[in-house]
Amino acid sequence: MKRSSAADLDYIGFGLLAIWLASLQIMLDKGQELDWFGSKMIVWCAVIAAAGFIAFLVRELVAAHPIVDLRIFKNRNFAIGNVLMLLIGGLLYATIAILPLFMQNLLHYTALAAGMAMTPFGIGAFTATIIVGRISGHISNRVLIIISCLLFGCSSFALGNINLQVAPANLFWPIIISGVGASSMYVPVATSAMGTLSQEQMGNAAGIFNLMRNIGGSIGIASITTLVTRQAQMSQANLVSHMSKFNFNFQQQLAHVQSALASNTGNWAAAKKSLAVLYNILQQQSSLLSYVYAFRFCVLLCVVCAALALLFKKIGKPSDPIAAH
Repeated sequence: MKRSSAADLDYIGFGLLAIWLASLQIMLDKGQELDWFGSKMIVWCAVIAAAGFIAFLVRELVAAHPIVDLRIFKNRNFAIGNVLMLLIGGLLYATIAILPLFMQNLLHYTALAAGMAMTPFGIGAFTATIIVGRISGHISNRVLIIISCLLFGCSSFALGNINLQVAPANLFWPIIISGVGASSMYVPVATSAMGTLSQEQMGNAAGIFNLMRNIGGSIGIASITTLVTRQAQMSQANLVSHMSKFNFNFQQQLAHVQSALASNTGNWAAAKKSLAVLYNILQQQSSLLSYVYAFRFCVLLCVVCAALALLFKKIGKPSDPIAAH
């Protein structure tokens, strides 16, 4: 953000920025809860956010002393870096949001156990920060970004092939690799995005850069939770179609469950409970498929991020390290 005196401060631009971000955040936070555009409140938030964003862009482009100098986006590296940071922020926050939910809802971890299971993510992130700091001057930023994206993608791919019998040890390496990939993205992306800017542009650029990461995180969480919920409904609808008297496998499984329950409850009660047992299994499998789909979608985004990294112009070695945080 640009520094200026109180007399030169763009109060109109500041107000429009606040309206845009507040409306967008409310829409993202409440969207899934209120059925998105099935709710008038969400529709109005979307309209206000869109109007506020457009008005903010126009205001900042014509203002003599804009609070955010948008002309900086003429710099190719900075523009690409912000798109990348939007996607990376979404990927990171989305993964952190759904992994503990998967553990608690399907693997029946307690909140404490799920938190402890995420500890390798922090270990990987800490380790990657040290390693990237040492090798960043010897390896191209584009190469570092691509490697980081591929590491995160491999982790998401591994998580996209799990089942309900997965052991905690099998989650350890995908989680630690995702921490390595997520943490090692930030420094090379920030360096590539702002390495070609002048010193006077740094303050404005850093504010925009961090804003993009936060917006990406909000969009990522809202999108991934909606994706998981909607995909679970679709998967359940698809799987229910197989629960038919014409499906031999279903009838065979139903008879097996009935015979197992009959010894304790009797034939009549077993017939009723067996359907409930199979329906409970169906719901679990539907939820599992939704998480699998979400992790595989993250793989696709990682490939997109890796491809975007190729668009960066090569820059010289920076005189000072640029922090993304």
